[in-house]
Amino acid sequence: MNNFISAQRGSSPAGLVRYLFGPGSSGEHTDQRIIAADVTLGLAEGTRLDHVADADAIYALGRDMDSHRILLGVTPPNGWVWHCAISLPPGEELADAQWAEVARTAVARMGFDEADDRAPCRWIAVHHGRSVGGNEHIHLMVNLVREDGKVAATWNDRRTMSRVCAEMERRFDLVVVEGRAGHGMPGYSKAEHQKMRAGAPSERQRLARLVRAAAARSASEAEFVRRVKASGALVRPRFVTGGRDQVVGYSAALRPAEGQEPVWFGGGKLAADLTLPRLRQQWDIVNEHQALAEWRRSPDVAGPPGPGEQTAVDVTEWARAAQLVDAVRERLQHTPPGDVVVWRSGCRGAAAMVAALAERIETPSAGGPGPIAALADRLAWSAQAPRGEGRGRPAGWGEVRAVVRIIGHAARKGPASATWMVVAAALLVLVATIAAWHEQHRQLRQAAALTEHTKTLAHDLHRRRAAAAPAWTERRYGALTDARLEQLATVAAADVARFSSPPPAAPPRPARPVDQEAHGAATAAALAFPGRRRPATVEEARGQLAAISKEIGLRAAMSPERVAQERTERAQAQQTQRAQVQRTVRSTPQRGPSQGQGSRGR
Repeated sequence: MNNFISAQRGSSPAGLVRYLFGPGSSGEHTDQRIIAADVTLGLAEGTRLDHVADADAIYALGRDMDSHRILLGVTPPNGWVWHCAISLPPGEELADAQWAEVARTAVARMGFDEADDRAPCRWIAVHHGRSVGGNEHIHLMVNLVREDGKVAATWNDRRTMSRVCAEMERRFDLVVVEGRAGHGMPGYSKAEHQKMRAGAPSERQRLARLVRAAAARSASEAEFVRRVKASGALVRPRFVTGGRDQVVGYSAALRPAEGQEPVWFGGGKLAADLTLPRLRQQWDIVNEHQALAEWRRSPDVAGPPGPGEQTAVDVTEWARAAQLVDAVRERLQHTPPGDVVVWRSGCRGAAAMVAALAERIETPSAGGPGPIAALADRLAWSAQAPRGEGRGRPAGWGEVRAVVRIIGHAARKGPASATWMVVAAALLVLVATIAAWHEQHRQLRQAAALTEHTKTLAHDLHRRRAAAAPAWTERRYGALTDARLEQLATVAAADVARFSSPPPAAPPRPARPVDQEAHGAATAAALAFPGRRRPATVEEARGQLAAISKEIGLRAAMSPERVAQERTERAQAQQTQRAQVQRTVRSTPQRGPSQGQGSRGR
């Protein structure tokens, strides 16, 4: 559920009433009716007013909405008509009685109703069909001049209405809208939105990934400062007012090009979970003296690394990192969905691990974030705790830190090995678990976004595996043509089925020989491989089928250029082999019949 409050206060209640009950700018207004209204107006819920047949009644309603103000002679200089549209995503709807509850709850939360210390405002809620985009919605119109002539305050109205929408989502089991005020993610400026829509990378998102990964790798505040600077960013402290002995916040910036000034962002402008107080909850080592010494250095000068910060990592550690990711996932799967503190901690860990992998593998480009970075940015939304949700020390953060350190330390070993893909694959399964959790909480938009990003990344990993595949001459089934490979896959599948199903009973007396086609495609294909040894166990059969399927998948993910090149090389190799066979046959001496008879005679 969304709400949109007009930026400017109106000064013509009658004009807004005529619009609400009119045909609309595109003729989209249909079945215009009163959902709820202030009792002073004497309107029954469900009253329908047609802009043609009931023009006089609409005019009278507009006059009644403002008659008390005119009588009292109150004219607020900045307008007195408050207008808010409350809408649902396409495909969702509420009954009129439910919409009436939404409207009355909003009026009460905003303080427009009558209470012991205040007079009521006059208001109406109108429903006039779906919008052009298919959204069911109502309009809430309020005259801010109360019955006693005082003007109602609208301070913080957007935040209040966002909370009302969140409450109604839970009340009526609606799709939860992520990213509203209080969720923890910053709002982007108009210029940032235009750059991102054009496909350009966002400096703020890139910086958030760097800070998130550096914080997860660090065991102390001092290490965090050093790692942010080592990642290519600048960081400076925000001291307590009037002193330089206590750091209460920080700001960070990407290193600017020569001759340009850095663009600084406070931790809270990156994400709510990246503020310094929140980050301090996840660090094990507390040494204010060392941290203060690091903060006092220049924003671009890092101190000497601490013990263990430059530990080399063997390539086999990628497999251990994947096991640690699986451990995080299994912990979440055994956690009740209602334990949001543990789940939110898991989301933060997943966002940190994916952010670290993005910085390790993908090179920033002008074309926007890669699939890993895009997934990390989307996971950052899952990491935020809405206002009012409990917060605690992150659970299982030692495993997250170990994974992020393996990813980061491997970066010092030169070009990446394809073994990083095992970590990426484990992270995809973890993200799928988080998406399912969002779906259970009716956060369908976030769940769908995470699912879409995981599909994109999975396709990219498949493409990378294909690009890193060895030459066809080095692959077990690389020499087979596409048609022969498909035939062999059919044979292997038949072998697996042979172990999993009982053999058919033999007929008592076949009337005629069984034709080849009666055996099916599997038997026909088997005849094409007369020298192939059939597997003796089901495990062997499944292994052969898996190896064949892997070869088929590699070819499907390869670039068209490499596929064409391999086909050409196979054809040339087959021609060469056939030519060698023909030369061998021609060079072999033939024994005639007379030679055989003569030898027997002698």
